[in-house]
Amino acid sequence: MKKLDSFLFADLLLTAVLAPLAYGTVEDWSVALFELNALLLAVLLAIKFVFAPEAGWRQPRLVWPLLVLWLLACAQIFVPSRSFDLQATKESTVKLLALLIYFVVAAHLLRDARRRRVFWITLTILGASVALFAIVQKLTYNGKLYWMRPVSIYVAPFGPFANYNHFAGMMELLLPLPFAHALLARSEAGLRALCLFAVVVMAAALLYSLSRGGMLAFGVQFAVLLWLAWRGQADEPDENAGRNRLWLAGGVLALIGIFALWIGYDRLLWRFQSIREGASEHSVVTRLAYWRASWQMFLDHPITGVGLGAFPAVYPHYGHASAKLERLEKVHNDYLQLLTDAGMLGGLILLWFVIELLRQVRQQARHAGQLRSQERALLIGCYVAVLGLAVHSLFDFNLQITANALLFLLVLACAVSLDAAFPSKSISQ
Repeated sequence: MKKLDSFLFADLLLTAVLAPLAYGTVEDWSVALFELNALLLAVLLAIKFVFAPEAGWRQPRLVWPLLVLWLLACAQIFVPSRSFDLQATKESTVKLLALLIYFVVAAHLLRDARRRRVFWITLTILGASVALFAIVQKLTYNGKLYWMRPVSIYVAPFGPFANYNHFAGMMELLLPLPFAHALLARSEAGLRALCLFAVVVMAAALLYSLSRGGMLAFGVQFAVLLWLAWRGQADEPDENAGRNRLWLAGGVLALIGIFALWIGYDRLLWRFQSIREGASEHSVVTRLAYWRASWQMFLDHPITGVGLGAFPAVYPHYGHASAKLERLEKVHNDYLQLLTDAGMLGGLILLWFVIELLRQVRQQARHAGQLRSQERALLIGCYVAVLGLAVHSLFDFNLQITANALLFLLVLACAVSLDAAFPSKSISQ
């Protein structure tokens, strides 16, 4: 069964790497491969537990809200008139099941400390590589993704994504992992240098993407990590080591600023100047219009919504997209999207998920001092990544992008799987 576990883990890592590179896995061909691979993982994991029941089937409680959301989606398919676009709801339900499978597999496999280390190092290298690619592509942009594929004039690509906000979402999910390690963990100089390089490159690329939601999310993440580094001084036997953390954070921030200004001073200046326009700025005006119309859609279908994935078919009855000849596909707010698509039931499931997540964080934080510094840094990095995307989801729809939804669930699975690193008695209390 060790070989089977190794195959499952390699498959999981490969999927995490390829999903963003395939334009975020939003097209039919890539989503189909993504779902077929999830089916393969589910079958192999089932085989493992049939022939090795001693492996133990322990899943985090966060699985249950996700499972209930999937059951609600199934009900929208089979109960008459519960979905206004049955085909779109079927497709969303299958994709949600695939994401749930990836989460279950990751939560099981990442209970092994060696795999967790390989996991976060792989994601760190992935983030730095995609960030460098995105910067180079933008500096040499010829109007095509990967310099080969033409895109619509309504598309604002950055890196492998068709929208710069989704690239920023990916950076928010990956950047805190090496940043927390560099600030909070005791490790060899080479690995710390790799982490710092990755942080600077990813943060500079995020700023260069000009995603204001991404900048806000990164600002929150940086503030939280800086606060934790400052608070950690009290627990640091060497006072100089505690101060060094703060100096390190300040140096990283300075390098990020210098790098970002060097590659795109004019663009950054223009972007920050647009903030002065306030509520009259174009993207703010359009988002407010989308949100008002979407809220009315929710009020008209308050219990179960219009059906998962059915939003684009229903929205023209409430408003119109800002781009000509284009229909609005998403609300630009993941929370409001859940209300329009799944109604109050979806909102209650989200509340249940958040309560379970906070319970998990509180339980692990209470005993975090029992972890080795590297495991504690990984725990913090994962939850800070989740926090960043939660902030950005107020303004965009990163969780509707398959690659980012996958990375979100994998990072969350890594955090909850760290239960295995605690002494069994303490975490169960």
